[in-house]
Amino acid sequence: MANQKRKVSFYCLSLEKHTLIQERNTTQIRPLSNEEIEDCFKKIYDEKMLELENGNKAVDVDNLNNNYVIEIIEYSDHLLFAKIGQQNHANTVALRDKNTLESESVPMTATQLLELYTYCLIDFGTGIVSYIGINGAPRISAVRGLFDKFLLHEENIFAKLAAIMTNDILQALVRKNIISKLSLTVAVPTDEVLSNTIGLSANDFDALKNVKTRTATYKLVATRNKNIFQSSGKLAELIAAIKTKFGNNLKGLTVNAKNFDESSQTYDLLQYNFTKTVTLGGGDHTVLSEEDFKIALKNTYTSNKDDLLRYI
Repeated sequence: MANQKRKVSFYCLSLEKHTLIQERNTTQIRPLSNEEIEDCFKKIYDEKMLELENGNKAVDVDNLNNNYVIEIIEYSDHLLFAKIGQQNHANTVALRDKNTLESESVPMTATQLLELYTYCLIDFGTGIVSYIGINGAPRISAVRGLFDKFLLHEENIFAKLAAIMTNDILQALVRKNIISKLSLTVAVPTDEVLSNTIGLSANDFDALKNVKTRTATYKLVATRNKNIFQSSGKLAELIAAIKTKFGNNLKGLTVNAKNFDESSQTYDLLQYNFTKTVTLGGGDHTVLSEEDFKIALKNTYTSNKDDLLRYI
């Protein structure tokens, strides 16, 4: 499991206090400050969470028919590092020896459930949540569920999590040393693609029934460590031309770019989600530790904090 690559996504956490004004029959909505949001968490942390044998605190959260457990591993100086676990029954998993290939069931007591988990980092000073995505692990919505469980019905406070998006992504990309790939997905291929690639006329294509989606994806890929543009400034011109040509038929548009001293990142130009890819583990690691995840989250958040603050 050494040297695993994972995606870190960034979200903005906010809370809103809804107050009914009876004489006007309207609802007054007041956003809470970052300080007030942390005060809400402290109340949950101090009064609602169970203390574990390892000294951490945890609480279960039900969210959209999923049962999550949020365990607080470290909380100091407005910074929270937590594990988010999702409970699953063990009837579809087993232990298998990699050398002998022998398999055995997972030992569990009657009250235990198998847990898939990931980690997140919350900076209450900025309201930014950093989350590591792992296949099968809980979704970031568990964080929203934590606040909703204790604040929604008791205090009429609603929690929101919004993906942080960049509003000047093209300006950031044109400064990259290498733009190595551009991918675009469009609805209903052009007549030329239909006839030359698929061998189907436009009329025949339009006559198809019960088709949920009809899209085609095109990829421009550069030679390793080479730029597909003679000048990175040409990217903006190409993006403008693509949007003009396809309009609402443009369903996906991504670019892979990097500087010479960093790993390639994928930028979703339609969604503008701010994400980073990190490498976990290294050296003689065989199993990733909580410290590996904490270091990755803290370093990624710290190195991108200034940019993130510009987008929220």
